[in-house]
Formats: sequence, structure tokens, C-alpha cells
Amino acid sequence: MALARALAIKPQVLLLDEPFAALDKNLRLDMQIEVKRLQRGAGITTLIVTHDQEEALSMADRVAVLSQGKLEQFGPPSDVYDRPQTLFVNTFVGSTNRMGGTVVAADPTGARVRLDAGGEIIASAPRKAIGDGGRVTVCIRPEHLRFVTDDSGFAGIVGMALPLGATVVHEIKTGDGSGVKISQARTGDTALLESGIPVRLALLAPGLANIFPLSG
Repeated sequence: MALARALAIKPQVLLLDEPFAALDKNLRLDMQIEVKRLQRGAGITTLIVTHDQEEALSMADRVAVLSQGKLEQFGPPSDVYDRPQTLFVNTFVGSTNRMGGTVVAADPTGARVRLDAGGEIIASAPRKAIGDGGRVTVCIRPEHLRFVTDDSGFAGIVGMALPLGATVVHEIKTGDGSGVKISQARTGDTALLESGIPVRLALLAPGLANIFPLSG
């Protein structure tokens, strides 16, 4: 009803402040689809304020990420999520694993990084030039990791398994004492690993990790 009243006067800009906050999960998704359909049909510029990151990424054409009054990044949701410009954006938007590492070699196509946890990965090219031997923070999304049976990637020990409906998340303790999470789509044959099992993790594909100078 509130949305109908707002649209009835044919505004030039539609302002929505936490419009789905009080709705159950299933109803929230249905309403997001409906509001986006109405907004596209009416062609009205819409500004949505929300603390729900999934909601912002799914509803918006462009997303603004602010930190302490500073605009960290402004762009399409896919760019903000997949190509974050700063360490803050990478760690604030969505879930990410932070690991320490050292650049072995870097060029405009990517960077080979030796992880403090052991092993090496191929990360995306850094936005700021980082010389060989430079210390970096490595950010890897949980869904960008996979279990492997060869010597690629890095080793760890299973700590905890959390089935989350359509996905399953495993917490892995790495050799340097830190922990990472790996998220997998939950299918009929997706097993929950027991605590204490040794495993190896690798990127789903080269370049899926982002690196930032250790200073941030």
C-alpha cells in the first residue's frame, strides 16, 4: 500500500528506506522481484537504503560503498563484488577469507603469491603496483575455493561443517594458525567432512583471489 501511494503521484525519484526489513525471507524475495519489476516498468530512478548486502546487490544497477564518510567504490554490483577497489570493499561486501602472502611475481595479467599458510596461488593483478617480495593481504571468497587431491593450493585441517540449506560451509584451520571458510553448493552427494580430517584447498580458477598491499 505504501508503494502504491508513492507511485500514484508519479514521482521523479522513489526513496525506499529498508523496504523489506520486516518481511520473512521467502516473502522478501518475492517482494524484491515485484518491486524491481515495477521500478523497471515505471522507469523511475530509485534510491534504496539497506543494511542487507544481498538485497543491495540483487536490487541495484549501481552500488555505493561508504566508509567513514568516504566513497570507497561506486559501480555495478558485479564490479563491487568481483573487482573490489579497496580492501575495505572486499571484506565488507559479502564473505571473504583474509590470508597473508608474499608476491613472487606480478604483471598486468595476474600475480603469483606464496601464502603464509603454505603453497602458492595465482591472484588477479593488483590495482596498485606491488614489487616482487611485497607483502600482501590475499582475499578469497568462500565459494571460489575447492577441495583438491593433488599438491596444488594449500593444506589445512577441517574444523567445523555447517549445512546452510542450499550450501554447506566448512571451516578449515590452515598451517599458519588462521582459518578459512569454503562454501559449496549442497547436492545429494555433498558430504559433511568430520573435524580433524586433513584437506587441501585451491582456487576454482586462477585469478579469483584479490590482493592488496599489507598496509591496505
